[in-house]
Formats: sequence, structure tokens, C-alpha cells
Amino acid sequence: MTRSERPSGDRSEPERPGTRPDDADRGLSPVVGKTLELGVGVLFVALLTATFFGGVVPDYRAAVGAELGDRTLAAAADRIEAAAPDPGYPRVDRRVAVRLPATIRGDTYRIVADDGPPSVRLVHPDRRVGGRLRLALPGSAAVDGSWRSTSPSRVVVDARDGSLSVRLVDAPPGDRTDDSPRATVAEGSA
Repeated sequence: MTRSERPSGDRSEPERPGTRPDDADRGLSPVVGKTLELGVGVLFVALLTATFFGGVVPDYRAAVGAELGDRTLAAAADRIEAAAPDPGYPRVDRRVAVRLPATIRGDTYRIVADDGPPSVRLVHPDRRVGGRLRLALPGSAAVDGSWRSTSPSRVVVDARDGSLSVRLVDAPPGDRTDDSPRATVAEGSA
């Protein structure tokens, strides 16, 4: 209806564009839409984070920690067995450096020697990480001592009069550990 067609008693103003109630809501549509998209994105990231750190990642860390513990124990046993001399040497005084990972699963640990049948075991705060490994040493070998993962480690071997003594010792704090063994073998009659 145009102005000229209105009855003379009708004094209402003409309708202006944008004054209908629907027009005011249209300006909020993009803002509400983007807010909902952002909320869905945040919810998706939160669910992924909860899934990974609540179930998948701890299980993976435990499996990796157990595997690293097994490898560390096997490497330590290998170094101990390599440090022990052949039975043909009448007299031996040997010191061999051993390198260990500082932590397993973020925690320090110990390698402890057990006598009886000579063996070593890994002691870790997480009960899923650890183990025991029997050493391939002569029957007369006596094994004792322990290593802390936070200090340089050494194997000290003494063989005299047919007896073999293997000790696991932590080196002094300032001592450095490298991969090269520092061994001295004294041959001679006992």
C-alpha cells in the first residue's frame, strides 16, 4: 500500500526495511553459527585428548617402559658376562664401564646382583617394569653389589686362586662413563 492509497484516518508510518522482528535475528546468525562451530571443534579436541591421555598413551608408555627395562637388563648382563675372564686366567683385576639409561618411564631404577645362581634384577618403582636375568658365569663366581641409574656404573672383577668375584659398583660422581672398557688383566702364577 502506498501513501496515496491509505485511508486518511490511518496515521501509521510506513514500514521501513529491517524493522521486522525477523530482520534483527538475521544479524546474529553468523555469530551463533561460528560459535557453534568453535564449540564442536573444542569438544572434538577434548575428546581426542581424553582418549589418548586417558587410555592409549599410558598403555603405550607402559609397554615401551617394559621393553626398555628388558633391554637394559639384557645389556647390563651382557657387559657383566663380557667383563668376566676365561677360566684359564689365574689372576685377573678388571674394571669395565657400563652405560645405563638414566630413567625408564621417567623414573630412576637400580640393577641389583643376586648370588645363588648368579643373576641380576631390575628394580623399578613401576611394577610392570623389571625382571630378573641369570648370568652365564662360571659356577665359582660370586656376584654382589648394585648400580643406580643416575650414577656412572662399573663392573669390578677379581679372579684369584680359582675364585671369581664380580662386583657391581657406582663410580664416583665426577667420573665419566663411556663405551670403551677400561680393563687391566694381570697374568701370572697365583
